[in-house]
Amino acid sequence: MKYSTARHQVSELAHGQLWAFFALIVYTPLPLASNRPWALALLGVLTGCLFLWNLWRPAGRSMAFVWQSAKTPLILIGLWIMLLAIQLVPLPDAWINMLDHRAVFTTPGLSAETISIDPYSTRLYLAKACILAMVFWLAVTLIYTRRRIEWLAKVVVISGLLQALVGVVITSTGTTFQLFFVELVNPRAHGTFVYPNHYAGYLELTLAMGIGLMIAKLDGRISINWRQRLHGWLAVIISGKAMLRLALIIMVVGLVASRSRMGNAAFFASLLIIGVLTVIFTKRASCKTHDRQSTNMMHSTILFIMSLIVLDVVIIGGMVGVEKVVQRIEHTNLQTQSSLAKLSEVRLIVTPSSGNVQPIQVYHNEQSVEERSEAALPSLQIIRDFPWLGTGGGTFYLSFPHYRPSEVREYYNHPHNDFIEFASEVGLTGLLLLAAMVAHSAWQSLMLLVQGRDQLARGMAFASLMGMTSLLIHGAVDFNFQNPANAMLFLILLSLPYVFKSLLKR
Repeated sequence: MKYSTARHQVSELAHGQLWAFFALIVYTPLPLASNRPWALALLGVLTGCLFLWNLWRPAGRSMAFVWQSAKTPLILIGLWIMLLAIQLVPLPDAWINMLDHRAVFTTPGLSAETISIDPYSTRLYLAKACILAMVFWLAVTLIYTRRRIEWLAKVVVISGLLQALVGVVITSTGTTFQLFFVELVNPRAHGTFVYPNHYAGYLELTLAMGIGLMIAKLDGRISINWRQRLHGWLAVIISGKAMLRLALIIMVVGLVASRSRMGNAAFFASLLIIGVLTVIFTKRASCKTHDRQSTNMMHSTILFIMSLIVLDVVIIGGMVGVEKVVQRIEHTNLQTQSSLAKLSEVRLIVTPSSGNVQPIQVYHNEQSVEERSEAALPSLQIIRDFPWLGTGGGTFYLSFPHYRPSEVREYYNHPHNDFIEFASEVGLTGLLLLAAMVAHSAWQSLMLLVQGRDQLARGMAFASLMGMTSLLIHGAVDFNFQNPANAMLFLILLSLPYVFKSLLKR
């Protein structure tokens, strides 16, 4: 009796931590995508409490088991946090001069004692990194059964569906609203995000998870006559696949309504790339084993992906305005349009170290490809001057003015290129750590596609690969990884192959 009671208490504890984790996933994008200092602080408190609860009363896998399953990403995350901590340690001038060309900075108030030119911004950046590390730990600790994996996928889809509904309804009705004292008046769909392109990035990840879940539910059966087809359609409706398919359609509508050029392009490019890889690997597996079920599964996967492209792009996209996205792409040329920009506001930028206040003119216009690269190309010089450890996490907005060409009029707090931003702030060392973590997770997902016959494993491997590919493509012209909500969901998708790695060993 005592053993049964104790086991029941552990079960309740495990479910409590699990649902708290799911609530955290849905909550994170709601307060302006947690992309404000106060929202990030609140997210840190919530995540930290759940993390400490998990350490104090373990309710998932043991630490040894988690370490065995996800040792490589945990080491890389630890090295990443250590690198950011090193940027805050006071060092002798001789050491710093050996690492970079600090003399290019003449602005009073910028640090000359630490690698980071602004320790305040780097401390905030380090706090964000610790929050994301705790989220990754909770994901690989609390998600350890097939049922929990399906729950995780459904929660992510629900979060994406909520964002899509908010974005589409507000945009279609033409209403404006305030969220946490911020006026959200953008004519493009943006949900609870301030920036429509970050909203598009979030939907890319939730769509990837939803598509992976749909693939996991394919049974590979081929209907021979009309009775079997009728039975199959009834089974789809009863099993809830129809509701999932409807959710995917609504999220695609939300993505199209964001009118994000690269967001839409990255989503459909990643769908095609990972879809082709999945079909190739499934075909190889069926040829080696001569498994009829695998062949049928391959055909079902092809039909499903084709239905996504035809129904969602041609039909749904045509109804809700995919032509507006196409028009934005067509009107995007390689000629500078800065002269057409209109001054919309003046921002006061405060340097935390010195307290200096500087007015900055902020322009809003339809940026061309060349304008998107106005900050990215000059930022390559930052990487050349600070190649190993960068200027400090979160300091791009302070370092870029020293490299901004005279013809660039706009203020940039991000270079609209995640890879260049990482390299400039944490150096090539930090960029290599992140690249190694993504590459290792992608390799593990590919192994699930090649070796695994488990359909849920295949579906989640597809979700992980598609989500990572989509946001990496999008990151070439944007800064989704600097957004806590998108970075958090990206890490959750990145954790999926490690969850299955330990699950399939049991």
